[in-house]
Amino acid sequence: MSALIASRPDVPARRRTAPSGWQWTAALASAAAGVLHLVAAVGHREAGQLVVGLFLLAAVAQCVGGWLLAVSALRGRRPGPLALSSALVGTVALVVLFVLAHTTDLLAGLTGHGGGVAGGADEHGAGHAGGEPQGHSVATDGPVALSAEPEHVAGAPGLLGTATVAVELVCALGLTALLPRTWRGWALDAQLALGALGWVLWLTGILG
Repeated sequence: MSALIASRPDVPARRRTAPSGWQWTAALASAAAGVLHLVAAVGHREAGQLVVGLFLLAAVAQCVGGWLLAVSALRGRRPGPLALSSALVGTVALVVLFVLAHTTDLLAGLTGHGGGVAGGADEHGAGHAGGEPQGHSVATDGPVALSAEPEHVAGAPGLLGTATVAVELVCALGLTALLPRTWRGWALDAQLALGALGWVLWLTGILG
């Protein structure tokens, strides 16, 4: 009997499931994104405590998520669909937040960069024109700051930001692949719809 059981490859599989490659992919990508967010927190110290705190919160959440995925893979287990869905929603939300921060001025008040260029012009405008007032040297409070040129709110993401978004997209792909079949379909449809919405907003000029 023991020889018969040993000859059946499905018996050990019932006791312990081999770790999925997608699970390791999601684990490593999540941990890498957490480390990159930690580096970003150090590099954005001048942006204020709120921005640094958000970076640190994302770093801790992603590092912990990657660690849990790795431990589950080592134990031959797969996280439940609710846990995977929560991690997926959080990862996609970070990507959306990144896009909004670099293509719109919606987060300018939080990051403190909303009046950076306009404020600099007011402060140093006299030196550039021999004391003559500049054409845009007006108060930058309220709507005036929001109506200024978009360069002051949407800076280039840089190599660090691009790398972070890249690994987050890989993590989202891995998390989606780990979902049950029915959940996976809904998750893919939602991400495709979100991507299509982003393209429409970009084509219409809402996302710069």
